[in-house]
Amino acid sequence: MLVIYRIVLPILLIVFVLMGLWVSFLDFSSDWVMYIVMGLEVLAATMVLAMEYQAQSVGGASGWGIFGFFCLSVNLAFILGIARVLMWTYQKIWI
Repeated sequence: MLVIYRIVLPILLIVFVLMGLWVSFLDFSSDWVMYIVMGLEVLAATMVLAMEYQAQSVGGASGWGIFGFFCLSVNLAFILGIARVLMWTYQKIWI
């Protein structure tokens, strides 16, 4: 159980902070985007903590959940960046 608190929680905290900074940097015009992104991050982190807790008793299975969470967060950040670029392009060209 200590491994979860000593390794996984700091990684989750760093990912939360980086995602919050990324969404703030993208400066979406609607405030609900931040709430949706952070809600998805909390939901995914809850699932990762449950998976990591159960995987402690299985040799070699621990650690894959946090890797999946990291990949999910990177993909979400990439999709948000693409969405913001598309919104900016639409605003500059057609409005």
